[in-house]
This record gives sequence, C-alpha cells and structure tokens, in this order.
Amino acid sequence: MHRLQDLEVFVQVVKSGNFAKAAAELQLNPSAISRRISHLEDHLGVRLFHRTTRNLSLTEVGDRYLKRCLSILAELEEAEREAKQHSEAPQGTLHVSCSTLFAHQCILTLLPQFLEQYPQVKIELILTDDIADLVDEGIDVAIRIGELANSALMTRKLVCDRRIICASPQYLDLYGTPMSPDDLAHHNCLSLNVRKTTLNQWRFRDASGLREIDVRGNFAVNSGEALYKAVIAGLGIGRVTEFLSSQDLSSGRLVRLLTDYEDENEVGIYTVFPTNRYLLPKVQCFVEFLVNSFA
Repeated sequence: MHRLQDLEVFVQVVKSGNFAKAAAELQLNPSAISRRISHLEDHLGVRLFHRTTRNLSLTEVGDRYLKRCLSILAELEEAEREAKQHSEAPQGTLHVSCSTLFAHQCILTLLPQFLEQYPQVKIELILTDDIADLVDEGIDVAIRIGELANSALMTRKLVCDRRIICASPQYLDLYGTPMSPDDLAHHNCLSLNVRKTTLNQWRFRDASGLREIDVRGNFAVNSGEALYKAVIAGLGIGRVTEFLSSQDLSSGRLVRLLTDYEDENEVGIYTVFPTNRYLLPKVQCFVEFLVNSFA
C-alpha cells in the first residue's frame, strides 16, 4: 500500500512542480512529501529529481519512471471503474438507432421485456434507414444490416443473413418470372433511396464469378419498410434480407427469385456501439440482451 502511495505522491510532485504545491493538493505536510520521495529514491537506489533551491526537475531515470507510473495508475483507475460498474444498476436514457423494418419486425416486440428487467433505463429509439454517425449524433447502440465498413466501432453479430431477390405472386403472374439476372432489365426493380446503403447493389454469382446488375424501376423510397411492403403489394421486384422475409416466403406472400445466382456471402445483422474500454452498464446490458434474444 505504501508503494502505491509513493507512486501517487511522485506523480503529483511532477504535476505540481514542487513539494509545497503537491502537499497542498494531497492535503499532506510538505515534510511528509519530502520523506515519501526520499523513501522512494532509497528503495529504487536512484535519484528521481534534480533539486536546487529554485527548481525541481526529473532526472533521465525519473522521466522513464514517470511514464511507467502514469501507465500503472491509469490501469488501476480503469480496473476500479470496471469493478464498480458491476455494482451499478443500468440507468439513464439509451439512444438506439435501427432501421424501420427491423424495428417493427423484431426490436419493438423485445423492448417490453428489456424495460421490465431494467426499470431505470429509458429508451429513445431512432428509426432511420440511413447509416447514422454514432459519435456525432450521440447514439449509444445501432443495429445495422449488411457489410460493415472498417471503423473504430465495436460489433456483436445478432444473426446471419443474406440478401435475396423477391417478388409477390401477383407481380409474377402479370409480368413473368425472371430466369437470369439479365432478365431484370425487363422488370420493374424497386430501390431504396437513402445514403450509404448497399441494398441497391444487386449482386449475383454465375460461372464468371461475382457481378453487379444495374437495375431500374419506377419506384424508389427512403424507407426499407415501405420498400418491403411495396414488394408484397406487387409493385415490383425487390432485394430484401432473408431473415426479415422468412415468414412471408413460408406463407407464399413472397416468391424467392434467381436462387441459382445468389451471392453466397453472408451479410449478417449486427449491433454496433462506440469503442469504450469499459461500457456504460446500460449499453452493456442492452447489447447482451439483444445477443441472447437472437441466440
């Protein structure tokens, strides 16, 4: 314990510039500060400070020792913070960003259970199909579908997913079924009109490898949920996620198209959150809740 106190005194002396100011900061007698430093130097067998009547400066050894001490004390502070968080109940407002379709089909049904489990947490749900900047917009957790760009964000995968091409039986009865990706040039293909989306990049794989098709149609919308409903209504052919369309595929409301040309790469659905070495309890609990719910 005394060695740790010696480290704290040493660092404070360096920050303050002299023994008297360090003593005032630590609420100790200046003579006690001097004894601590002398004891530390005797223990180490080196001089940490150059001392004159007017000036106090670090020796070369003292400068290297300071860097180590700062690292040790920072690690100790982080360890204490991590331990304390386990005793703190999650509380406060949790800002969550999510696409409209995923929120309506999955998240909203889970929130009552989470809020009952953590009554001191308030959730502010931001529904958007744009990719929000978590740091700039003050968002704690976002749920994203598809490929994730390299960034400083932490991620946890909720479920494996894949982009697939679908249409309603009514549309196919009227306009026929495309048999190859090239046939899409003669069909009404719906697009999502939002920033930074990958939904409009219709990728297929054939004997020549991976390729992208430039599709066109007479309908674009800035809501993934609206686009999905337009596909079900028979407005055209859409590129959707396999996970979110599974029930409508099973019931026959949607028909899966061009299965022989599907890109086999999984895209996944993720929860993402800013990088913090130790997360706030409200964020940590919500992320774990989502991961366990989808498991």
